[in-house]
Amino acid sequence: MVPPSQLPLSDMCAPLNLGFLASYIRKKNPSVDVKIFDGIAKQNIKGLLLEFKPDIIGVTATTPQAPDAFLLLDWAKIHLPACFLVMGGIHPSVLPGEAAEHADCVVIGEGEIALSEIIEKRRKGQSVPKIVEGTPVEQLDEIPSPAYDLIEMEKYIQNAPSFPGIKTPILTLVASRGCPHRCPFCWNSSRTAKVRYFSAQRIVDEILFAKKKYGINSAWFADDEFLINKKRINELCFLFKKYRISDWLTWGCQARAKSIDLATLKTIKSMGCLVVSVGFESASPRILNFLKCGTTTVSDYERALSLAKKAGLTMGGSFIFGTPGESLAEMRATLNWCENEANLKFFAFNTLIPYPGTAVWKLCRWKKLLPENVDYTRLIPTGTPKKTYIVNKGVCPEVFNALVVDAGRIAWIYSETRQNKSLKNFCHLSAHPTWWWLWLYHPLKMLRIFSRMAIMKHDV
Repeated sequence: MVPPSQLPLSDMCAPLNLGFLASYIRKKNPSVDVKIFDGIAKQNIKGLLLEFKPDIIGVTATTPQAPDAFLLLDWAKIHLPACFLVMGGIHPSVLPGEAAEHADCVVIGEGEIALSEIIEKRRKGQSVPKIVEGTPVEQLDEIPSPAYDLIEMEKYIQNAPSFPGIKTPILTLVASRGCPHRCPFCWNSSRTAKVRYFSAQRIVDEILFAKKKYGINSAWFADDEFLINKKRINELCFLFKKYRISDWLTWGCQARAKSIDLATLKTIKSMGCLVVSVGFESASPRILNFLKCGTTTVSDYERALSLAKKAGLTMGGSFIFGTPGESLAEMRATLNWCENEANLKFFAFNTLIPYPGTAVWKLCRWKKLLPENVDYTRLIPTGTPKKTYIVNKGVCPEVFNALVVDAGRIAWIYSETRQNKSLKNFCHLSAHPTWWWLWLYHPLKMLRIFSRMAIMKHDV
């Protein structure tokens, strides 16, 4: 089951991780009755559990969801004492000892093989270790398609996070596992499993199924790095055209600037791709060197953005403020770079989140930038720093908060006007209070944008 989340449904993806677990259990343990209960979709989890009376309860949790997951497990111990409680997911994988205080068993890493084996052991009356190291599935196609019938897919498809040109209903796809990079702020940095991929045919089958079942016309590939495997991109291109998927599907993906080349961008453009999102993180060379482990430069970003323009693709992405030691001048320099980089079609700012198990978490612990008892519910990926911990102690919190809020508003107006360059659209944005706020506090920026829109109209 999935515990509730503080984030709205529109910021969340369908629990495909549980969908994969359920489909794998059905394959390996066909006589087992499996259900998925979803707190994000506002299901009454406690009522459903009391009605179902399962033999085994499995709970997954990210770090912000961990407190709610612990409460659910503690509740289940009292009200369903015969149940065997298993916890897995990102948070228990990095802090298994903590999770073990609430569960009978904690699975570290990937859970398909581990949970299937736990079910068999419980069936045979065998003991199960308190902590189980999950064995990764080597060939991902061995895992059947997610058990979509157990997930309220319509809710997620209709409320999926939107990107320029990618309209609901949107199918979120996971076409690989793992990431070849080890960014210090990302939970992937603690993973040991190698990167693996679903086959191109498997991905195409998922898309065709979702088209028939849910009427989707758009998709988003949620892989951490979608464009690095050039061979599979070419295989997908062949199949997209064979099945005429390119005729009706619009889609987007995430990529790293270093993985981007013009040939690949032209290929995915021919397949219906409209948007590529990049984790830019910073335009300060010093901060970027830390956040990307010295593997990426600002020049790489400018090159990638230029290539996207040549290929006719929309490219944008996210930035991080609040790295320990980052100066106010460096943050402002990043904002200025975004304003001046016309090929950056959309961008957003988030506060650095020190997730457990990451190098940033260890650094913050070592430098005592976090309290001894961390409130996990404050570790949320939001652009509003007041809701999370600020681990950059070199900038006054009030000044930092004001900068992030200000940068978010500026990002909004630039993103809106770069995606739709008409003067009419600029004027229509006046329906938003932020538009007036920007005129009040940033009149010169707004005048420059207005002038650009007016010149474009005149040129037309």
